[in-house]
Amino acid sequence: MENTHCIEIKTSSYNQRRYSKPWIAIVDFKKTPSGEYKWGDWVGDHRIGSEGILVIMANVNDIIAVGQKDFRQPKNSAPNYYYIDSIGNYMALDSKADAYKHYQSTHN
Repeated sequence: MENTHCIEIKTSSYNQRRYSKPWIAIVDFKKTPSGEYKWGDWVGDHRIGSEGILVIMANVNDIIAVGQKDFRQPKNSAPNYYYIDSIGNYMALDSKADAYKHYQSTHN
């Protein structure tokens, strides 16, 4: 499909005792304002907290969320939100509320 893009985001090495594995997901706000998450993949080695790459197939105007849980400071665990533009770039959104608004304006 011409509107589908393979999104790849590099991740840095990390302390695996403090942080969870990095994650990526498409967020679908169709049924609920909280969003339903469709998980992508992370390619790396959590046992050593290696660098890696997040991978997901996404369509134009899909919302993606990227995150990593911080076990010591849970408030630092909020994901970042992006939308996919017409050429497959991921463009930052300021908040989950902005992600919801963007979804509503492009999927109705």
